[in-house]
Amino acid sequence: MITKKIQRLALIISLFAVAPASLAKDRSAEEIFAETCVVCHENGMHGAPMVGSKADWEFRLSYGIEEVYLNTIEGIGSAMPARGLCTDCSDEALKMVVDFMIKDLK
Repeated sequence: MITKKIQRLALIISLFAVAPASLAKDRSAEEIFAETCVVCHENGMHGAPMVGSKADWEFRLSYGIEEVYLNTIEGIGSAMPARGLCTDCSDEALKMVVDFMIKDLK
């Protein structure tokens, strides 16, 4: 009896543990941006580079895109939280979001 309850509980926990990653996988970069990143990157809050603003991104990109990806994933002090607070986003999804944010630099 107890074993079946434990098995059911383990199944429920495992379903919740896997669900967020699959949900993030199904969202586009634009959707992820609109759900999390827009808060800071739309208006430059806390010095965040704004989408499409070449002046905001120029210095950051001078270190190379891999460094920008790394900063997105790991965060930068208190200004840029790790993963941009998208806890269910994979590294690949976060890279797609960065690419989305810089695609139309002017």
